[in-house]
Amino acid sequence: MNPGHWFFFIGTVVVSLGFALYGRWVFWKYKKPSYRTTVTGCEIARFVLDKAGFVQVPVTPVEPSEEYPSTEGLFLEPKIYEGRDFLSILRAARQAFLKSQLSNMTFWVRLKKRMAFVIRFTVLAGWILLVLGNSSPGFRFLVNLGLGCFVVVMSLVIFDLPFELEVEEKTSKLLGHSGYFQPNEMAHLKKLGRAAALSGLAAIVHAPFDKCLCLVGKKGVDYGL
Repeated sequence: MNPGHWFFFIGTVVVSLGFALYGRWVFWKYKKPSYRTTVTGCEIARFVLDKAGFVQVPVTPVEPSEEYPSTEGLFLEPKIYEGRDFLSILRAARQAFLKSQLSNMTFWVRLKKRMAFVIRFTVLAGWILLVLGNSSPGFRFLVNLGLGCFVVVMSLVIFDLPFELEVEEKTSKLLGHSGYFQPNEMAHLKKLGRAAALSGLAAIVHAPFDKCLCLVGKKGVDYGL
């Protein structure tokens, strides 16, 4: 790679690695047993829906599925529905908020899953092309394609970032108005929510790392909410 390629590659990887390490540290910290709330994800989701005037929408535990079960209710994974950890609280609040804002949750769930798949696939393709492009002079043209994959990924993530930050901000305000949390707990929840909102910027590092974990039978950490 020429100096320009190296500058872009190193800069992208360093930025992604920084967000990955920050997200991992925040996620690890607030998964500790000492960070537990007095309310469950179900209760928080109920509060958010009631606050938005959706008192008729039930909150129901259901196992994860490719298809969002219904337009009539809010369906949470059992671990989120019953969870008292900070991450479950944030996920429940976020999903309830989105339920109150979006008319078609099925479309949104599918869109986010497809986008996550495209990002992972493009990142892995970029790494493979970069390795091949640097392995032999005859494949140098693949370097540009690999770096192009990184550009596509970062463009998608940056395009989605304002939405993620807006949802995080509005969800934090709702949690603050609930009266369930002390000021120090709200500070922790905001920090965790912000780290999750920024987690997409770590995709360049997360995707290959999570793929390696899958090959040895382990699941990568999902910071997103």
